[in-house]
Order: sequence, then C-alpha cells, then structure tokens
Amino acid sequence: MADAASETDLLAQIERGEATLQILDFAARGMVPLPPEELVRAMATIMASGDTRLAAIAAESFRQFDANSLKSAVLSPGVRTEQLAAVAQHTEDASVLEPLIRHKAVSNETLAWLAERVDAPLQDIIVTNQTRLIAAPVIVERLFENPRLSPEIRRRADEFLEEFFLKQEREREAAGDIEEAVEAEAPAPAPAMEVDEAGLTEAAKRSLFARVATMSVVQRIRLAYRGSKEERMFLVQDRNRLVSAAVLKSPKTRDADAEAIANMKSVSEDVLRGITFRRDWMRHYGIMRNIVKNPRSPIDVTLSLVMRLNAKDQKMLAGDRNVPEAVRSFARREVSRKET
Repeated sequence: MADAASETDLLAQIERGEATLQILDFAARGMVPLPPEELVRAMATIMASGDTRLAAIAAESFRQFDANSLKSAVLSPGVRTEQLAAVAQHTEDASVLEPLIRHKAVSNETLAWLAERVDAPLQDIIVTNQTRLIAAPVIVERLFENPRLSPEIRRRADEFLEEFFLKQEREREAAGDIEEAVEAEAPAPAPAMEVDEAGLTEAAKRSLFARVATMSVVQRIRLAYRGSKEERMFLVQDRNRLVSAAVLKSPKTRDADAEAIANMKSVSEDVLRGITFRRDWMRHYGIMRNIVKNPRSPIDVTLSLVMRLNAKDQKMLAGDRNVPEAVRSFARREVSRKET
C-alpha cells in the first residue's frame, strides 16, 4: 500500500477524494503511515464523506486520539472545514474546541452546532466573534438554546442584538433612509371579525406567514423593529429569539402592545421575561397583572410580582388553575395574610 501511494501524499489523496477504497479502509482503521495530526484529518475526511460504512469505522477509531493530537490537527496548515466539523462533533475537550472555534476555516454551521452545547468559557469565545455573529445570526439563536447558557453570555447576546441590528435601524431612521419611520398604527379589526390573542384575523396570519417565510433572520429582525403593529404582533411569536426580542425593543411597541403581549400564551418565556426587564412597562398595573396570570411566565419572575397585585386579583389568582401551583399557593398565602 505504501508503494501505491509513494508518488502522492496519502493525506492529500484522501482529502481530494482520489484514494482507493483499500487506502480509505486502512485509514479509517488508523493503519496508514501518517503522523497523528494527519491521521486525525484523514479520519475526519472519511467521517464527513457520506460513506456510512467507512464513516462508522473511522468514528470508532477516532476515539484513540488524545487531546494533543486533535489540537495539533486543528492547528495544522491547510486543515479543511469539513475536518473541523468532524472534530467538533467527536470531542468535548475545551483545549481542542477553543482553537477550533477561533479558526477562520470553521463553518458557521459548526459554530451554531457548538453554540447549543458548549460551556460558559467557550460560549464567551463564540459571542465575542461579532463578525461571525453578524454574518450568521443563527449562531446567537442557537446560543439561547444552550441549557447551560450563562446569564452573562445571555446578556451579551442581547447586547449584540441591540448594537448590531437595532442600532443600525435607528441610525437609518435618523438619516432618513427609511420612509415613514413613524408609521400610523393599523385600525383595529371590525368587532364582527374573529381575531386571535394577538389581535390578528386568520387571513392576516396567513398573509403574514407567507411574507415572512422567505425572509432571512436579519430581514425579520428589521421588520420586527420597524414594521406595523400587525407585523410586530405576529413576529413577537417568532421562534427566533432575536426576532421576538426586536419587537420588544422597537420604539413603536407601546404600553398597550406590551400589555397585549404579556397576555399572549403563544409567546416564549424569554419574551415575557424581556417585558419584565422594562421598568417603564412594569409600572403599568395591567402589564404586570398579565405577566403574573400568564402560565408561560417564568415562576421566578411571577412570584415576586404576586405581592404587588391588588386583593381582588390575588383572590382570582389563588384559584386560577391555569397558572403553576407554586404561584397559586403563594397567592393563597397572601390572601390569608391580608385576611387575618
């Protein structure tokens, strides 16, 4: 086998897809004369090749490599995007993932995949690479899906949205690049028309869904920030946290809108939590009451608000089976305390 490959570098053959099936089989088993970092790249190429049989063999053999070998492969000249992706998916070692996340050749898809899984120190590296985040907002979106997302990284991800998308929109409005920056709100639907909790008719929802379905994340963020009331009330339900957050940050989203959103069962917990971060909104009793009554509101937020409700609403809350038991119990205790 070595003679057959004597005129061409083994790794180059494998990377270019020119290696024979025999060479690939030996490489997948770690039985080719390559230094560890090149063998890592060879196996990673095989794992990314789409050949399920060889990929399974290579994945099994890949376990033999220590962190130093993987890191050397990541830092080796000419390492390929698909090789970095394969390494990322087969190690949790931070000493390997740190240079991989920083690597210019790593794909946005790989960074998004890692964003959902890595711990706080690596989250920090991801969120610091603002050039990448601007090019691929999906990376920030996937960060929010990480069950181990630290409060500090969540705050910085939110600041990223404010700095690089919404600030641009405000500057464009100030420069007059956006016509009708202060758009008149659409009239309310006629009473005879059935509307959902967002105030949208079925026809309006279908129309909006058809429009936003072809939009990129950035386009939806912009529409969420400067669109009409109808558009904003639709997009606040968007599964992408960057889009729904843009609705809350829009200067067009007024107190009445926030009160309606706080009452919506179709919005995410992050949207409801985001409303509570606005002190001006939380000074409005109707908004605060709706947050407490909404079963999707985070319990750590609602418990602290129960005491601010009036006696009538506390009594109603104490018997409301739509809210979590912890909230009902706390409301019952407050009612009992006031009655004694």
